[in-house]
Amino acid sequence: MSDRLDILWKSPGTVASRFMASSARIQIINGPVGSGKTTAAFMKAIRLASQQQPSKGRTINLGDGVQRPVRKFKLAVIRDTYRALWKTTLPSWFKRFPQDAGEWNGAVDAPAKHRLQFIIADGSVVDFTAEFGAIGENSAEDFMRGYEPTAFYLNELDLLQYEVYNFAKGRWGRFPDMAEGGPSWWGIIADANAPEFESWLYRDIFTRSGAELADDGVELFVQPGGTSVGAENLVNLPPGYYVDQAKGQPDWYKFRMIENRPGYSRAGKPVMPEFRDSIHVSAKELEMIPGVPIVIGVDPRTYPSVAFVQSVLTPHGRQRRVIDEIQGDQNMGARRFGKLVADYLHAHYPYVRPELIRGIVDPSSTYGADREEGEETWLEIFTATSGIRVTAAPTNKIPMRREALKKPLSELIEGEPAILISPRCKLIRTGLNTGFRYRKLNVAGAERFGEEVEKNQYADICEALEYACLADGADYEITERKEYVSQNIMQARAVGERSWDYDPLATIR
Repeated sequence: MSDRLDILWKSPGTVASRFMASSARIQIINGPVGSGKTTAAFMKAIRLASQQQPSKGRTINLGDGVQRPVRKFKLAVIRDTYRALWKTTLPSWFKRFPQDAGEWNGAVDAPAKHRLQFIIADGSVVDFTAEFGAIGENSAEDFMRGYEPTAFYLNELDLLQYEVYNFAKGRWGRFPDMAEGGPSWWGIIADANAPEFESWLYRDIFTRSGAELADDGVELFVQPGGTSVGAENLVNLPPGYYVDQAKGQPDWYKFRMIENRPGYSRAGKPVMPEFRDSIHVSAKELEMIPGVPIVIGVDPRTYPSVAFVQSVLTPHGRQRRVIDEIQGDQNMGARRFGKLVADYLHAHYPYVRPELIRGIVDPSSTYGADREEGEETWLEIFTATSGIRVTAAPTNKIPMRREALKKPLSELIEGEPAILISPRCKLIRTGLNTGFRYRKLNVAGAERFGEEVEKNQYADICEALEYACLADGADYEITERKEYVSQNIMQARAVGERSWDYDPLATIR
């Protein structure tokens, strides 16, 4: 058995050092593969254990006859599967804390426990226990019920369900017992690779400001990408490590695992590949510009949705500013959804004059009413209950709707994007990143995707934005003219006319 532990450790970089200094209740370090975040999390746990208050009325004898104060700390290390725990997490642990140090109990692909006792500079003893487990196919509630630690280490948080994170907050701070004074710090330590845009981690942690996270006791530490200036842990990696990592890898892997940027889900192909989160999402929330009309794009489908857009005409072109969004419950009717929108407008935009608010909706909302029975259309009911002037969009043809949004996503105005989205529009943001997509087909061979958009809440809110982009008619008019001229070209050529020696499309491009 080893009688010495090497707990001397040098931080791999500036971000990791800030992580080590944090006293937040929940501390998350995010970085690319190889950035040293797992070892940093382990060493953070050791530091926190060393800083715990000694247990009241408790001493420990390490066999030399001396009774020393004892600082107790129990860490629950949680992974998604036992295979991953034993393949990646435990080898990292053993590099710092060998199995023959202290008391080790555990079998491959099963739970394990490691108890370590060591003397620190003030002469007290740290009594540290790490319990290793994996969720596997268990429910988070059943699995987490058995833990009563001081703190949790959620390893590879991006691979764990939200319920694991949530239940951990109900089980932390249980050790040592309050009769011994309890813990002086308790909480969650976590590490993660960059999450997918659709994930709970991206939605609940990465899209929130530092101030918002701090209100919930959370601090997020984001390391630079592996190929970025300031990349961490390079001294402990082979030369050219990240260049070699990138070779032959698909874009999603390079984006998330090497560049450390939240990325696309692999479940589908984005409908709007022109969208770039770093370009089209504002750094801060966009506020309404007084006096500028608000166009509310409305999609009445499964998840009725509205997108709030202000169109600002500058000397260099038109910029659409997406300032807000609302989405109703699944299959919510026109009357309830109209009231929801009316209440939201009253609460958030009480001083906007009614004539400055205009709605534009999918034309299909004008169909289906039995006039002989006195029925009203979806549009009529929504208009009456929302109090908004609502008209049908000039078209619901898919190519034209898509073009109305794709065009501004593809343009810059004096270096500024032609469409700018407030970070408060989380559904639109997630949708344009990945949720608004063509589903990946489960077929052998090269990746293939369906031709129809996957029907989900992101499709509905993004299609509401498409209708808002049709509101001024400019993009629709251009697209319609191109389609009209193209049809005439084909008709003229079909009858053998030779009068189309020039390209008429050049005049409207």
